[in-house]
Amino acid sequence: MAPHHGNESLGMSGLICSIYDAALDAPRWQEFLARFAVEFSSQAAVIFGQDFSDRSVEVTGAPASLAAHHGVEAGYMQSFADHYCRTNVWTENEHLHHEGQVVNASRLYPEARLPRTEWHGDWLRPQGLFHSMAAVVEKREQRSLNLTVLRSKRQGPYTEAEEARLHALAPHLRTAFALHRRLHHAQALAHASLAVLENLPMGVVLLDERAALLHANQRAHSLAHSSGLLRFTAHALAAINHNDDLQLQAAMHRAATTGRGLPLHAGCALRFSGGGGSLHLTIAPLPRWSSPFGEHAAGAVFISDPAANIPAVADALRAFYCLTPAEALLAQALVNGLSPQEYAQQRGLSIHTVRAQLKAATAKVGTSRQADFVRAILTSPALLWQGAAHAPAAERR
Repeated sequence: MAPHHGNESLGMSGLICSIYDAALDAPRWQEFLARFAVEFSSQAAVIFGQDFSDRSVEVTGAPASLAAHHGVEAGYMQSFADHYCRTNVWTENEHLHHEGQVVNASRLYPEARLPRTEWHGDWLRPQGLFHSMAAVVEKREQRSLNLTVLRSKRQGPYTEAEEARLHALAPHLRTAFALHRRLHHAQALAHASLAVLENLPMGVVLLDERAALLHANQRAHSLAHSSGLLRFTAHALAAINHNDDLQLQAAMHRAATTGRGLPLHAGCALRFSGGGGSLHLTIAPLPRWSSPFGEHAAGAVFISDPAANIPAVADALRAFYCLTPAEALLAQALVNGLSPQEYAQQRGLSIHTVRAQLKAATAKVGTSRQADFVRAILTSPALLWQGAAHAPAAERR
C-alpha cells in the first residue's frame, strides 16, 4: 500500500492533537496510526509491547491495551506475535532500546545482511517492507512500549530529520499512553466530568467558541467572590475593573477563535490586583473538539491565587512528564501564578538556577517558551488526572 499525501497531511500540530484524540477515545488509535503513517511516508505503523526477556510481543488484547496497527494485515500481525517476533533482528540487542529514544533500524542491524534473515525473507519482504524507525515510548525493566513505522526499500531509510520529528512527538505519546490507561480505570475523565473539574485545585472556566461561559467550577466562583476582582453572570466572566476587563475579554476571544479552527493562539497570562488580593489568570485555547475539557469547549480560563499553593500538582507533573522534583516544583509554582523571579526569591535560589530548571522542564513538555509551557500543562491531562485522583470514589466508577 503506497502512502498518501496532500490534504490528508496534518503536520506536527495536527499529529499532536490526534494523539490526544486517541488517548480520550481508544478506537481512534487506528485513525492516528493512519495519519502518522502518512506524515512519515510509510506503508505501516504499529503500536506494540515488547518483552525482551523472552522476545514475545503484545499486538492485541483487552480494551485497556494500547496495541494497534495500520497497514499490516491481521494475519501478519498474528504471525508476528506467534513466531516472527523472535526472529526480529532489530530487537536482538535490548541495550540499544532506551525509553524516550528513537531507534532507526539501519543502525540496529546492517542493511546489507538483512535480506539473508528469516525476519526479512518471511515477514518483511512479502509485505514490501524493508526500513523501520521506532520511538521507545516507555521502558520498564525488560518491557517496552513502542510506536513503529515501516516502509519499502525503494523509499529509502528514515532520515535524521524524520528521527527528529518523531523524537519531538515522544513526550506527547508518553502522556497520551498514560492517560489512555488512566481512562480505563477512571471513566470520570470522559467528556469533562464535572466531578473531576470540581476536584481540580484551581478555578476553571470553560468557554464556548464565542467566548461565552459554558461552566465554572466552585473554586472559580470562590476566588472571584473572595478577591472582588471578577464576577460571573449567567453567560459570561468579567473583571470588575474596566481596564482589566478589556484585557480579559480580548484574551478570551482570541482563545475562542482558535477553537473555531483559526490560527493557533498560544494564550496569555494576566495578573489582577485589588483590595481583596491578587489573582493570576491563564487564558488558553482548546482547539480540538475532543479536548479533555469537553466536546464544546473552545477555550479555558485557569484562575489561581498567587499567595496560595496548589497542593500535590508536582506529583502529577512528575508522573506525566518525567520532571525532576525541582523541575516539578517550579512548574507547580508557574501554574500557580508565580513568576520565575518570585519563585527564585521564595526558594532562595538564583535566577540562573531557576532559568536552567525551566529550560530543562520546557524541553520535556515539548515547548520552548514559558507561556507555552504553562499553557501546555494547564490544558494537558496531568491536572485532570490529579483531579480524578481526588474525586469521590462514586464519581470515578
